[in-house]
Amino acid sequence: MNSTARAPRHTWVPWVAALAGAALTLKIVLIAAGGDGMSDTPFAVLYLSGLGLGLVAAVGVGLRQRGVLRSIGLGVGSAVLLLAWIMGLGEVLEPLIGLVTSSTTAQEEGPILVAGVVLLALAWRARARDLQAEAPVQAA
Repeated sequence: MNSTARAPRHTWVPWVAALAGAALTLKIVLIAAGGDGMSDTPFAVLYLSGLGLGLVAAVGVGLRQRGVLRSIGLGVGSAVLLLAWIMGLGEVLEPLIGLVTSSTTAQEEGPILVAGVVLLALAWRARARDLQAEAPVQAA
């Protein structure tokens, strides 16, 4: 193994981030498929579990880092960014979504879909880096 390569730390973080992204994305897919005819209970469960797991994954991002300041900065910063995006920062996308569709539901739920897809992409990237670090070096 390369002497500069380090063993991955906290390999559970990509899995939790993937679960969070999947929950948020599934919420939007169910809204699009079911419309107003469905109960709000599954949407609330998916939303709250996605948000909670996203916060756990954000803290896990900090735990994966080396160095105290970097660890605290990324852990707290990514958790605050996720909360800010969900609570209002994502509303900057609503006018852009309004250019594509006039559906108010799509405009309101679009930022949550973006958060879910971003969490899935970051989870995939982190897992790929973990697998790359674990891969044995082939002798030439």
